[in-house]
Amino acid sequence: MNPEQLPKELTNLVNWSVTELGKVIKSELGEEGFDRIESLRQYVKTEDGGKLPGLLKIKSDLSHLPRQDQYAVAHAFALMLELINSCESAYRTHRLRQETKVVSEEGHSYGHIVHVLTAHPTESRNPDIIYYFKKIQKLLERHLESEQDKDTEELFALLKITWRIPMSKQRKPSVMDEAEYIYSLALHEDVMRVFIEQSSQKLPFYIRSWVGGDKDGHPGVNEKTLLGSLQMARQFLLQWIQDKFSFFMKDLEPLEHTFGKHQSEMEQLLGLAANIRKLLSQLKRIKPGDSKKTKLLQKTLDQLLEDYRRFLGVESSVLFEIKLLLKVFPGLVVPLELREEASLVHEALKVSSRKSAISRMLQLLGKIASENDPRFYVRGFVMSQTESAKDLIAGVQLVEKYLGKARLPVIPLFESAHSLSSCVNIVEEFLKNSTRRKHIENLWSKKFEVMLGYSDSAKENGSFPSRFLIYSAIRELEKVIKAHGLEPVFFHGSGGSVERGGGSIQEQTEWWPHSALNTVKVTVQGEMIYRNYSSSEILRSQLDRLESARDQSQKREDRFESPRARKDLLTLSQFVQHSYQELLKEPAFLQLIETATPYIFLKDLKLGSRPAKRQGFVDIKHLRAIPWVLCWTQTRILFPSWWGVGSFWKNLNEEGKVHFIRAFVESSLFRSYIKLLGFTLEKVELEIFAMYLHSSELPKEVAEQMVQRFTEEYEQCRLAVREITGEESLLWYRPWLETSIALRSPLIHPLNILQLIALKEKDVTLLRETVTGVASGMLTTG
Repeated sequence: MNPEQLPKELTNLVNWSVTELGKVIKSELGEEGFDRIESLRQYVKTEDGGKLPGLLKIKSDLSHLPRQDQYAVAHAFALMLELINSCESAYRTHRLRQETKVVSEEGHSYGHIVHVLTAHPTESRNPDIIYYFKKIQKLLERHLESEQDKDTEELFALLKITWRIPMSKQRKPSVMDEAEYIYSLALHEDVMRVFIEQSSQKLPFYIRSWVGGDKDGHPGVNEKTLLGSLQMARQFLLQWIQDKFSFFMKDLEPLEHTFGKHQSEMEQLLGLAANIRKLLSQLKRIKPGDSKKTKLLQKTLDQLLEDYRRFLGVESSVLFEIKLLLKVFPGLVVPLELREEASLVHEALKVSSRKSAISRMLQLLGKIASENDPRFYVRGFVMSQTESAKDLIAGVQLVEKYLGKARLPVIPLFESAHSLSSCVNIVEEFLKNSTRRKHIENLWSKKFEVMLGYSDSAKENGSFPSRFLIYSAIRELEKVIKAHGLEPVFFHGSGGSVERGGGSIQEQTEWWPHSALNTVKVTVQGEMIYRNYSSSEILRSQLDRLESARDQSQKREDRFESPRARKDLLTLSQFVQHSYQELLKEPAFLQLIETATPYIFLKDLKLGSRPAKRQGFVDIKHLRAIPWVLCWTQTRILFPSWWGVGSFWKNLNEEGKVHFIRAFVESSLFRSYIKLLGFTLEKVELEIFAMYLHSSELPKEVAEQMVQRFTEEYEQCRLAVREITGEESLLWYRPWLETSIALRSPLIHPLNILQLIALKEKDVTLLRETVTGVASGMLTTG
């Protein structure tokens, strides 16, 4: 570890802000409380403080503290980690502002970028704490621009407030709470500017939302949440337009007294403006026939723009910005994505709309959109657990039943190993029907969209088999869809963590074919929304990287690995899948989930409106993908990303290893996975996982056996990465990241220790605070 690899501005910012947090802690807890936390902070950074005996000693010491003191320690470390995150985001924003962006004369290749935003159920932080940390980040950004004497006093005051607010959610959020969280970030004034800039540069960027439309397994989603989510987005967008239009009207006021030959022109201009004001007022509430009013608003605005230009000889920049925003949001809402399980769609066709929530949702959409395009309000109807062409046909029939025609694209979601292996045949059978192809050509803009589920496929099969299945599916689906004269669109249902398809933009897109980059459509979840949308500079940087990835893809031919390399990767995938699934079947492993992770307390964590697990007894099938990853993020083992790779490598002979070293060079999929694998392994803390096992109700010999097995697999996996890459460091490609992980990782240890105490004592308040703190430290809940 070399701290000098981190920018000095960043380390100074962290030192300054953490020092102020220390002063707050001392003012709140006194010398004794501060010394306890500071001594612990110093000790966990030592070698002994990171080993099992030292961790168990800390656990013993902390377990004797009163509950309020335990909570204070957890709160202190949770705040410290969140403050470090804010420093990193502020520095990143500052650095991006300093950079001079070189715009290529050729410009970017044309294409769309779509973020589908969802809150379920990864954002563990209290909305109040998010509010104040946004203020803290703004202060940190300002401090980096120009230090002022008052900064220290202001930071101290803000941190004092955060000390008095729990980091964790104290009540289960409703669907509308989640909608408000998403729209408050994604429809903020700074972000609105990004939508307009992207649109004016002909680099369209759109957002969609799952919240309010994702019915799949969510008892709280229905036609009311659909309308509520659309209505909430409408409020944000309408307020922005009304504020802008007020500025425009202010500029027109002096012209009201125009006389002579220009008087009639001015009166016409003012009449159009008055009509727009009236329409904006009428659009406050979304009612049946809403699309007629939004369409009239666009038409009237176009007329006003034209008359203003003719009257004054210049274009109104304010009106033009409103026009661009309406181009991004033509329904004056953030369009939703509907989702329902295929079997329930079949059932909905047989019963009245009163008995089917998804039917009532489609029925309401038909009333709102009237004869206009329903995609202004809902972009697609995703069919989860699609296993046959009959499932897609049922989706089309349900849309036709309530919208008159198949006006809403039906999108298959392939997420299991079976469906990903069968998806080409399913799509081929669906598309071979000429009537259905006509629907796609005439009503779906000649685009056929497929959603790929990273989370559930990774939970079922392990990370590399999941990626290999998706990679293989994309390649074949692209051929089939194009063969029918349609444009393929791939909707990547990935999350923030590596275990759920996350990673840097380069690692995520490096192995995508050209068509997957023409329209980049990805889910952005929970804390990732906060991280990407916390500043317009960070969001622009993300978009620019996606646009650059598209440019690079267009400049090169789609090159795939050699048949030999593909065969080797298939062998690796099958071995890892088998090894991973065999582990999951072991009775001792299920016992581990129950007794050595926060699993049994998922319902108490108040993470999201969606149930954390499906109905049924404890097994892998009933646990949702996000809480599944949460268990392994919290225990710091992250095993779904790497289990099986080490033992596979150990069993290879030298010739076999050479083939994989070659595959690392020629296969973009394998190269991106190995880089993400190195990142994940660097975050793993085996001693922490061992502490969970030894502190659980597992028999001692079972716990020791598990520790030994995980240790051996982990060490073999590290060796595999080093031998495949030829690099000693697992993060050779980002040395600063290795340093960052090494510096923050020990600060998470006290939270893990207190989490174990909370689990034993069934202290839900302490448990929530530790889960949120660990999530801040690991930069992901699940």
